[in-house]
Amino acid sequence: MSSPPIRSSVRILGIDPGLRRTGWGVIEVEGNRLLFVGCGSVEPPQDLPLASRLLAIHEGLATVLGDFRPAEAAVEQTFVNKDGVATLK
Repeated sequence: MSSPPIRSSVRILGIDPGLRRTGWGVIEVEGNRLLFVGCGSVEPPQDLPLASRLLAIHEGLATVLGDFRPAEAAVEQTFVNKDGVATLK
């Protein structure tokens, strides 16, 4: 007699990086079900120097990690748009 498969859920954080707005979303995957957990964005003031904006993004995402406790994460791949220098930053 075989036992039923164990179905554990996995919480995943998705990140859409950007210097002006870094978007994030959290889902829970259980078998073939996807459940919405939360989403939002980190938007540092544009008049801050680059280093301060990066720090604000770091702190914002650290809060998301602490609040939602994902087991895995995925970051959207960036692509070169019109401004290649901004993309490289």
